[in-house]
Amino acid sequence: MLKLYHCAETRSMRSLWLLNELQIPFELIDMPFDLSVMRSADYLAVHPLGRVPCIVDGDFRLFESGAIAEYLCERYPAAGLGRLAEDAERYEWLQWIHYSETVAVHAATLVQQRFFIASADRSAVVVKLEGRRLEKTVEVLQASLGERHYLLRSGFSAADIGVGYSLHLADRLITLAKFPRVLQYLERLRARPAFQASIPAGSVRPIAWLP
Repeated sequence: MLKLYHCAETRSMRSLWLLNELQIPFELIDMPFDLSVMRSADYLAVHPLGRVPCIVDGDFRLFESGAIAEYLCERYPAAGLGRLAEDAERYEWLQWIHYSETVAVHAATLVQQRFFIASADRSAVVVKLEGRRLEKTVEVLQASLGERHYLLRSGFSAADIGVGYSLHLADRLITLAKFPRVLQYLERLRARPAFQASIPAGSVRPIAWLP
């Protein structure tokens, strides 16, 4: 059975959410967001950087959430969450799969600056710059969505899962209310049963591991 190594509401949530949308059997290895576990010899034998997500499918191992999305969508095409080689939206789908990391990289820098770097070592300049960069990535989504419910004209796909997680994180860091289409889009994604199944039970706020 396919295994997913996961820490709650980290980037591996993309893979968990996708698996829940696909409705296929899998084993969830739910790990604490704790370096003593993630950098242990046992887990480094699974993922050489001690990060999540990572899937193990028989003898095949794969990390990086974008690559995992492509693999799962191609392996389970009937679910319609990918856009395969012959599809006119294939490259637009790929664009948004990878754009999700463009959003996330600025969010991750803000997380480090605001919560994990000692206050004496934080940079107000970096916080301001990365906050503005994060907002710019959301502005692109605001313009691209237009009147659509999802990123692609054809409807919901794994691209929405990738971008949706990044927005779920960004919601703790910037004011998404400034981007009404994006906020409505995120609320639409959060209402999906597979999203709800991918967050910790009883969660009362996004990204519960943040202070």
